[in-house]
Amino acid sequence: MNQVPVKRSRGRGLKTAVGSIGVLVGVLALLAGIAYAKGRQIQAAMSAPPPPEMPVAVTVATAKPTTFRQTSVVIGNMLAPESITVRNELAGAVVNVLMQPGGEVEKDAVLIQLDDRSEQAELKSAEASRKLADSALQRARRLNQANANSESELDVAEAELTRAEAMIDELRVRIDKKTLRAPFRARVGLFDLHMGEYLVAGTEITTLEGIADYLNVDFAMPSHVADAVQIGDQVHLRVGASGLPLPATIVALDASANAISRSVTARARLENPPAILQPNDSVQVTVPYGPPIPANLIPATAIRRGPSGTLVYVVSEREGQMRAESRDVVVAGSEDPNVRVVSGVNAGEVVVADGSFKVHDGALVADVNAVTTTASIKKTRLNENTDLNENTDLNENTGLDENTSLVGNAGASN
Repeated sequence: MNQVPVKRSRGRGLKTAVGSIGVLVGVLALLAGIAYAKGRQIQAAMSAPPPPEMPVAVTVATAKPTTFRQTSVVIGNMLAPESITVRNELAGAVVNVLMQPGGEVEKDAVLIQLDDRSEQAELKSAEASRKLADSALQRARRLNQANANSESELDVAEAELTRAEAMIDELRVRIDKKTLRAPFRARVGLFDLHMGEYLVAGTEITTLEGIADYLNVDFAMPSHVADAVQIGDQVHLRVGASGLPLPATIVALDASANAISRSVTARARLENPPAILQPNDSVQVTVPYGPPIPANLIPATAIRRGPSGTLVYVVSEREGQMRAESRDVVVAGSEDPNVRVVSGVNAGEVVVADGSFKVHDGALVADVNAVTTTASIKKTRLNENTDLNENTDLNENTGLDENTSLVGNAGASN
């Protein structure tokens, strides 16, 4: 009776083991099927052709030929065509001030009047002495004609008259110097002067800066630049960082170079200067020199700078596709918004102007402007065709209505 349960337990364990092996075999078969399917998918993917290359959207520009000259940038000093410091030649008290600080005065206008009463009194005395000397000379001549006096007495009378006339001229000059006048049309500088103030001879009163339709600018050039410029050449002035260049013409060159810096000073004339320019202002002077140098203009945004140098991407056609090619270039200055390239790009070649940061050597590119223009043309043609179809349908419907009306009228007549 004890053997029956043992046989049943063994049979049950055998069934369990067989079931586990079956499950394991099924799992292995499933994994093998999945691996086989994945392998087939990988093989299919590897044998499939690569996806089409998508073009990079960019904006292109054409290199345009130009010429330029080498330039030297220096600092210049603006000068009025006429400029003086007003000083009184004679001492005296101020009795009248007829100018205003910062105002304008015309030529020969009275600026300051000094007290000249003493000179006026001396002038009256000198005129009386002259009258007396003239009378004495007339008497001496009459006596000399009558042989009543000597020739020396006549000479003394003539000398006394000449001395009296000279004294009158001297006093008139002194009186005139007590009145300070403007020698030219000018703008008055600032000053601090009061009525009754006594001025010693040579007192610096104010400045006068001449007013004209031009200003001069003096600037020093390196000797190698001065050797290549001449009178009549143009330079360009720039006021401030963002000011527009103003053309000026060289009118004079210094006769010798500076003994220390070896630079040569030149003077240029700026016609019709802007109101913001004042005498003694500092300006940036760009001096072109040397022969013209050929170059090509491209947009400044086309330039890419990196550790390996300066380059641009030139667009060319390869097998019917537009491809970008990197080229090293040499940049020589700018002409906003373009830059001048002296080597690396030829005139007429197309470069990537905008979007070059997305491009690599050999990349497929597409001009955004060309795509937009093509789409606009297609849209315009589509609208024209739509309008034409609508007009055709309308004409057909109108003709059908007219025919129907004509048939109806004929039936009514019958």
